[in-house]
Amino acid sequence: MDTPSETPAFDRLRLTAARRIQPPRRSSRPALLKYIMCATLAFLVFVGPWNNLQIIHGDKPLPHYQGNTYDNDDGLSTATEAGGIDVYQEQHEASCQKRLNTLDNLFDERRKIRQQAAPTYKYKNHKKKFDLHEPEANCILEERFGSNSGVRYEAFGDGPKFVCGVDIIAEKAKKENNCLVYSVGSNNDIRFEKAVHTYMKGCEIHTFDPTLDDTPFVGGEYATFHPWGLGTDGGKEGITMHERRNDGERMSFQTIMQKLGHTNRTIDILKIDCQGCEYASMPPLFELIASGNVQVDQVLIELHDSKQDNFTSQLNEFFLAADKAKLRIVHKERNQWGCDGFRCVEYALVSESFLREANEAVLCSA
Repeated sequence: MDTPSETPAFDRLRLTAARRIQPPRRSSRPALLKYIMCATLAFLVFVGPWNNLQIIHGDKPLPHYQGNTYDNDDGLSTATEAGGIDVYQEQHEASCQKRLNTLDNLFDERRKIRQQAAPTYKYKNHKKKFDLHEPEANCILEERFGSNSGVRYEAFGDGPKFVCGVDIIAEKAKKENNCLVYSVGSNNDIRFEKAVHTYMKGCEIHTFDPTLDDTPFVGGEYATFHPWGLGTDGGKEGITMHERRNDGERMSFQTIMQKLGHTNRTIDILKIDCQGCEYASMPPLFELIASGNVQVDQVLIELHDSKQDNFTSQLNEFFLAADKAKLRIVHKERNQWGCDGFRCVEYALVSESFLREANEAVLCSA
């Protein structure tokens, strides 16, 4: 006779109990999907933004400028793919314009603070006369420009200027053949003209200096020379330049541009060192720019302490006129090689439109 543990009924009961005790088997698919989703999210959060930051912070070589954007090694992304609209490109462009708008708002706020402080600003000693007027905007593609060695970035010492977007200007000269550069005040130091000729091939360069007298201009290979002084028509501004008597003919910018047939052209770079003529010659030019009659993309200028009692007001009026012309202060450098180290200051002013174009070339690169 079978024992109770060996009966078929008991075996069925034991099998049923064992099944109830064991945990149910689960599919591995949900866990795999969860892992894939987490990995994808981590990539988007950490890797994607890092690639963008590398372009700005220099972990990758700066891409080459191509047209209106900088080209990465993989090439420019196209606006269309297989005949359809590239949605990613549209989103990228919208995001880029938003960043540029944010920068413009920041630059406007800095300018506003300076304008509000100007009426009550008092300097305690002569070394602080220029302290209020600091750079308020940034050009990502700024460089010290004017090398005489044949090496582009080897631009040291007194003479070179800070220029925004050299490659953009060079591309314009190449494609449009309409680049125009004015260099006012030479003293036969032609490093700037030579650099423009070398790195902005095709730019038309004009140099102005009424103090060379019988000394031949040595930069004829790079620029067209004019023995004219900048100021007001028939005036006597900048009575001395480079420690020489300045008895040459004075002309306003408007007269010079008319005389040279440049009235409908953009001045891509206006470099000025005229030893004091700037306070008479520049405000009328700023008015022409503000009214839309003249377009100047950037002004590289050395401002001099006039040593007059009203110099603070004179300086404030100069920069307020530049503000109305929509020029932003992007660089400032005290001339430590002369002027007692503080009476002369180099400024770089860039138009709002060109500054945005230069920054867009980097921030919106594909």
